[in-house]
Amino acid sequence: MTSLDDPDPGDRAELIRVSGRVQGVGFRASAQDLALQYGLRGWVANVGRDVVIHACGPAGRLEAFVRALRDDIGAPARVDRLRREPAELLPRGATFVIAPTDTPLARR
Repeated sequence: MTSLDDPDPGDRAELIRVSGRVQGVGFRASAQDLALQYGLRGWVANVGRDVVIHACGPAGRLEAFVRALRDDIGAPARVDRLRREPAELLPRGATFVIAPTDTPLARR
């Protein structure tokens, strides 16, 4: 029997580091809105000069989320670079939150 604390085996998770004009422009709130719209769970935080996102959910939704980050985040934010790497799956019962700046969650 599975619980909400267990990850869904069909899910994928990524750490996404976003560079560009992404701090002080509402980027984290916009990323959170998009993630919730796509039904993803995880977090977003300012880390150094970048924003780091840990996103988890169905692969198709994760891909759509990354496209939206690149194409639909409006001015004054600007995405110059996205770097993606596999990350730990998150429990199904989790939501998507804005984490504190320089959160230890982003340290690897």
